[in-house]
Amino acid sequence: MRYIATVFATFLGLAPLSTLSGQVIHWPPDTFQTITQQNFTPHQIRNQAATVVLFMDPECPVTQKYGATLRKLYREWQDKRVAVVAVYPVVGIDSETITEFAQDYRYNFIHLPDPQHQLAKQLQANTTPEAFLLDSLGQVRYRGAIDNWFYELGRYRRVVTEHYVQNALTAYLQGDPIVVSKTEAVGCLIGTGMVEESHHGHH
Repeated sequence: MRYIATVFATFLGLAPLSTLSGQVIHWPPDTFQTITQQNFTPHQIRNQAATVVLFMDPECPVTQKYGATLRKLYREWQDKRVAVVAVYPVVGIDSETITEFAQDYRYNFIHLPDPQHQLAKQLQANTTPEAFLLDSLGQVRYRGAIDNWFYELGRYRRVVTEHYVQNALTAYLQGDPIVVSKTEAVGCLIGTGMVEESHHGHH
């Protein structure tokens, strides 16, 4: 009966995302260092209504395009007890590089270097930019593209018609089912520096 209930909850978009083996994808229990040498712990996630994690690469052209969008979303989310954490899964990246990038794009969120890809592996991120919505337990409720602006390599819509992260967050905060809980991000492959061509897929 419990299995049936779990399947039903997943179908409704109420359950956190899990791996093929059924293990829930979640933020790790470790402490990480921000670019200002502050500790970032799971306790800080538990103190928020939700947390949006953004995997980014300062050198990725698609990441660079999202400056205005992310600043706008951050302003909207601040009043809703939603934290924004930018993670940089780039081999050899240092705090100085991230600081310069954050200042250039006026990003006032938390910034975490991830040169060993510990967080990327834990959350199973493979592209930058890629977004993850975490609940207050650190469990993944949405993963994938920020929106449907980019639909293939080097090509994007004039007008965004699907706001994936925003819609998932709004539904979660209201206690409603998340209709689209997973999409395919378009951008640069983590660990290679190469641009990936992929299409959005709803699951």
